[in-house]
Amino acid sequence: MTLLLLYILAVLFVVLLIFYLGIFSGTAFSKPHENNAKRIPVSVLVYAKNNENELRNLIPVLLNQNYHQFELVLINNASTDNTLHLIKEYALLYPNIKIVDVVNNEAFWGNKKYALTLAIKASRYEYLVCIDADKKIHSNNWLVQLTSHFTLNKTIVVGLSYFSKTKGFFNKFFRFNHTMQQLQALSWSKVSKPYSLNLHQLAFKKEEFYKVNGFINHMQKPLFVNEYFVNDASTSKNTTISEHNDAMIEVNALPKADFRYFNKQQAQFLKNINGSSAFKIKCFNALQFFFLIVAIASFIIVPEYWYITLAIVLLRYLILWIVFGKTAKKLHYPDLIVYFPLLDLFYIFMQLRLFLNNLFTKNKK
Repeated sequence: MTLLLLYILAVLFVVLLIFYLGIFSGTAFSKPHENNAKRIPVSVLVYAKNNENELRNLIPVLLNQNYHQFELVLINNASTDNTLHLIKEYALLYPNIKIVDVVNNEAFWGNKKYALTLAIKASRYEYLVCIDADKKIHSNNWLVQLTSHFTLNKTIVVGLSYFSKTKGFFNKFFRFNHTMQQLQALSWSKVSKPYSLNLHQLAFKKEEFYKVNGFINHMQKPLFVNEYFVNDASTSKNTTISEHNDAMIEVNALPKADFRYFNKQQAQFLKNINGSSAFKIKCFNALQFFFLIVAIASFIIVPEYWYITLAIVLLRYLILWIVFGKTAKKLHYPDLIVYFPLLDLFYIFMQLRLFLNNLFTKNKK
């Protein structure tokens, strides 16, 4: 009877192997290919709200993109700093800049989705790229590589991002969590209906926006603009992913170690995706946790077979370590590879805590 634990552990290991090697490895080991530039005009929508300093760095990079025809639609969403003054100065110098100045109104006070809707309607071209003013672009081929994935059938392009590296354990775990999120989201998106978490750049054909009536289904939800749109508009046939290094953007990580805010953010992430995608995430996290618990129980209850338990545990760590390492390198996180065993253990318990918090919150309601 005591051997039952070993059998359970072995079954959990095999199921996890299906995730690691059958689903995740396609993303981890894939090599981004460089596509030829598309000869289509593009509107780049840049959302800004009190981002004067960030725009001083971003606009010159955008204007220097190696792209044959594009316009910059600079969106000022009721800023109180000098954002509007700055973009007006640029508009006087560059004819391909269009300004969408959004004034607060009672119905959509400070609403980002409302501001983006106005910009989409004002944009000149059919193909759109959306990015926020506080993001960083490090290549003049960013626009080429991102839009090169457009085809007659692929009308939504998901772009990758990575978070800035800072000192401290929290930043390491924050970037580790981002790697695991992207690994799962990208892998599942290649085999089923796409979903996205922490999506900071998106390109799409304007008709896809109108097919789902824009942001109307979630206009009053202030967060997860891109994520909600992907959930509404994306299918396995019309969506593709740009994994090229030149197409990636850098995002500022959380400035301080705030695990409470982090947990709240993760809970909101799960609420903004559809039921089947949320189930896939929860199922994977549950399997990892149960594997850990059964392994510990096996060491204690069946000590005479410790070497079998240890072999299964080490093999699981080695396989996921390799898959994680490949993904981390893609996302500019090679420093995390050496910390994988510690971060993986912490990640499993943080996901359990998140699950329990959501469970008890629902029960209270």
